[in-house]
Amino acid sequence: MKNKSIFISNIIRSLIFIFILVILLLNNTGLTRLMILPFIICGLAVMGKNICFLLEKNNYANFFSLLYKISFFVFYFGFLLFVSYSVIKTGNFLTLIFTIPFIILGIYFVRKSLFNSTKEIESKPKKKTLDIKIIVGGSLVLLTFFIGVGCLFFGIKETVQLNKTTKDYLTTNGYFSDYHIYRIDKEGTTYELIYTYEVKGKNYTVSTNYGTNYIPEENSVREVKYDPDDPSKSILVGTNNYNFLIYFGAFFALGSFAFILGGLYIKGVFDKIKIDIMGLYFGFCFFLIGIGIILFQNGTTTSLLETIKAFGAWIIIPILFIIVGLFQIIKCLFLKPAKKNQ
Repeated sequence: MKNKSIFISNIIRSLIFIFILVILLLNNTGLTRLMILPFIICGLAVMGKNICFLLEKNNYANFFSLLYKISFFVFYFGFLLFVSYSVIKTGNFLTLIFTIPFIILGIYFVRKSLFNSTKEIESKPKKKTLDIKIIVGGSLVLLTFFIGVGCLFFGIKETVQLNKTTKDYLTTNGYFSDYHIYRIDKEGTTYELIYTYEVKGKNYTVSTNYGTNYIPEENSVREVKYDPDDPSKSILVGTNNYNFLIYFGAFFALGSFAFILGGLYIKGVFDKIKIDIMGLYFGFCFFLIGIGIILFQNGTTTSLLETIKAFGAWIIIPILFIIVGLFQIIKCLFLKPAKKNQ
């Protein structure tokens, strides 16, 4: 009965997940729809698998497991190809290097998940020698992790330095007055926003050092910090280029660390721990991603209300990340983790 309640709970969560994604699918077009579609298929696969388990049709559940893996890998490689294409188009070839470990790891897991038969694995004698694939894969994961940590370090360092430089700056209100085109590509147009502020009867301007697709209303207010000795030296309070470096580093550090935890989990390091470490970590990541998305966008707007307007229907995405993350954290802290099959 306990297992059935788990299956029913998973089916209900999948239905809610699919319902929200279908709404987003109907309200978007083009590339956005293509990005949402694999998640819908994954949701249907999870729901179908749990229905099969509930009806004790385990053979049919294998089909839905395969469907889930294929859908996930289609999205995984599709996203990497899109990122690689965007990077090549903008000429940031150094950034392209960061995608290579994820592509290699993806190929490795495709082979392991879809093409390794159980019989083949069982027939092979166990060897205690080091597997070259584990060495290469582990090295790539560690490289990506250290790259992420490095980006985090420099992003935080520059942010601290910026705060020290501007600690004696005075604060005033800047009013949105104009914008310049920052970049134009197939994904759309981004803008550099210009704000005007007044010091001792004289007007000065300051602009964002990044591109955004959100144009605020005329005379929208945003805080500006300026040097009292030279009011032309100023910064906009909120998101800046160093924040991008921090988020970029966090993405690679958290993503690669998940692979490290996964390897430790497979080796049985967490078997004696009563808390579901893997589930807790993913819940923590989901929660941070949701909060980070909102805080990042909030740093480019004048208020939380403006942030919600900037997101539009997409505000549901970070909210879902936060809800799923909190649910996962609570579940892992108060429910015993499922034991691995012997």
